Amino acid sequence: MDVLNKLAVLGAAARFDVCTASCGGAARSRPAPAASDAAARAITRVCLPAGGTVPLLKILQTNACRHGCLYCANRAERKVRRVRFRPDELASIFMDLHARNLVQGLFLSSGVEGSAARTMADMLMTAEILRHRYGFAGYIHLKVLPGAPYDCVERAVELANRVSVNMEAPTEAQLARIAPDKRMPGDVVQRMHWIRQAAGAREGAMSAGQSTQFIVGAGEETDRELLTSATALYRDVNLRRAYFSAFEPISETPLEERPPAPRMREHRLYQVDWLLRRYGGAYALGDIIFGEEGNLSLEVDPKLAIAFRQRESFPLEINRADYLELLRVPGIGPKSARAIVEQRQAGRFADIGELRRAGVVVRRAAPFLLINGRAQGNVEAFVGRIEATKRNEQLRLPLGS
Repeated sequence: MDVLNKLAVLGAAARFDVCTASCGGAARSRPAPAASDAAARAITRVCLPAGGTVPLLKILQTNACRHGCLYCANRAERKVRRVRFRPDELASIFMDLHARNLVQGLFLSSGVEGSAARTMADMLMTAEILRHRYGFAGYIHLKVLPGAPYDCVERAVELANRVSVNMEAPTEAQLARIAPDKRMPGDVVQRMHWIRQAAGAREGAMSAGQSTQFIVGAGEETDRELLTSATALYRDVNLRRAYFSAFEPISETPLEERPPAPRMREHRLYQVDWLLRRYGGAYALGDIIFGEEGNLSLEVDPKLAIAFRQRESFPLEINRADYLELLRVPGIGPKSARAIVEQRQAGRFADIGELRRAGVVVRRAAPFLLINGRAQGNVEAFVGRIEATKRNEQLRLPLGS
């Protein structure tokens, strides 16, 4: 198979690996200007924390795999053509795309061909060629394969800006149901601890930290279980990001008849993850509202749901509320809360227009606020309107609100 065909096959096969989130959802591949169709399928524009996007080559070293994960396009039993890149071949392709300004970084994952150690050796060699033969100093994200030995993990940490190993499911029993060849404690969690250990021993290593990915809806996991697992990983292995990927059924797999997971479910998980990570302690997992089955509402934004349940705490006086209190107001995120606190040093807020200029989404925030003792809306009336129009698109709030 020629290089362009392999690029198309292995780029398409990598689409289920999530390496970034955009407003709560996974960034989707789209064609890059001046790229061939084959290259375009392997290029993903990812969002930067400070805004803007950057194109990555998102590719597998090989789609050959000895595992039989029930949901996976690359599972061993599936009848697809198996191809692989040699390390020098893939490094050369990347540098050609980089020279044409089509990509600025690399996300490299793989099926497990033969053994995790053998496949990881090829992935590491690809990264080594880029770093040392071509002098590439840009972004590299390496996926650590379950069961990879410690020396491979250590070398990945030395070479990459970000290293990750997929958790896939929140508990050992659930992982066994969808990935029967993998063992969570030995194959997955131990590698996460090794990543943290190796990064801690090397100053300046892995600047973008460690991440993981959960498959949402492939098994019987609940949102509560997913978020509990992610919260523990942030604490125990210094995880930088947890990514949530909505299950999509694939032909010729045991789960091909299972319905796809709603994209809104993925989005809600990201919203709660954002509240827990980025709101400075204003929210804890115990604050989150789950239904009887342990799942988040698909209709009501999680932050609004908490505010509705705790509406006796509102309205808040905007000129007296502290930073953490402000963060619990719908329509106020970390950036606008900081702006409010800073601007109050120069004087009191006098009207809703001043809050709008501070970045507050006033149509959401107003019912929960007082300005110099004056109510800006009615919480009970607001709750009533929301309950009457739960499926209105206005409920799909951005992460920072």
